[in-house]
Amino acid sequence: MPTKKAIAVLLLALILLPVFAFNAAGSFLSEYPGNLLESFLSGEAPEMYTVRGDRVSSVLPDGTIMKDLAQKVEVLDYAFSQSLSTFCPYPDSLKDLSDSEKLLAVFNMAQGISTIKGVTYLSHSSGYKEETLFSDAYVITNPEKKSSRIDDPVSTSVPERQSCYVYLRDSRFGGNVYSVEYYCYNNEIFLEITNYKAMKYMGFKCVEKGNLHLYLDACLTDEGIMISGLAVAYNQKPEVNVLITTVDLPTAFLKRVASLKNWFIDRIENYGN
Repeated sequence: MPTKKAIAVLLLALILLPVFAFNAAGSFLSEYPGNLLESFLSGEAPEMYTVRGDRVSSVLPDGTIMKDLAQKVEVLDYAFSQSLSTFCPYPDSLKDLSDSEKLLAVFNMAQGISTIKGVTYLSHSSGYKEETLFSDAYVITNPEKKSSRIDDPVSTSVPERQSCYVYLRDSRFGGNVYSVEYYCYNNEIFLEITNYKAMKYMGFKCVEKGNLHLYLDACLTDEGIMISGLAVAYNQKPEVNVLITTVDLPTAFLKRVASLKNWFIDRIENYGN
């Protein structure tokens, strides 16, 4: 299993790559066949799961932190991962900004943790209806004290790396504290969200501390932003039996990544409003 330190070294190495201007969206999608590329640029979000033999890296933008990480974890036999990616054109409020201004705007959107509150998902158990996934969300200064809430930070420049702790109340996994690492380089804003403590389902522990990593990535191009999500669980069985219920963790984790992706798109589309 790649240690936290090893992943950090990988990401820091990528951060030191030379800076370049934004490129056309198509230049990041070498593995996409023509029909999938067209649907992707139209806003569809292809999904991949290692538990069904998919290459989760195949739908992620070339040359990004996200793709490089996915290529490393998708071959591990003690982890399962799942990914998705989609494209969001720049709204009018972002089009006229310079590349550096766009990057700063997107970074600050990613820091708006409190706006995750109220994000929904499609619940199969409720007859495919939209339900609230995160009923509360905020940044905290002390991971041992949920009461140490602070306002969402706002930056005046884009750092290479930044970290914080957040509290998210999940409709299925309850209230949990997560560590969040932000990595920024070139045209990319990358988030790593890791469970700070063990996660429970219906009161029963199902994910050990530090085993779940949710990744969200924004790759800025000439035409818009490619938003990718990746969930990786180490040393976890894909299914967990809780009383008379079987929890399908790959599906559950990707739903959360998809909801975070939708949250990010909403932030982008409503920038300036």
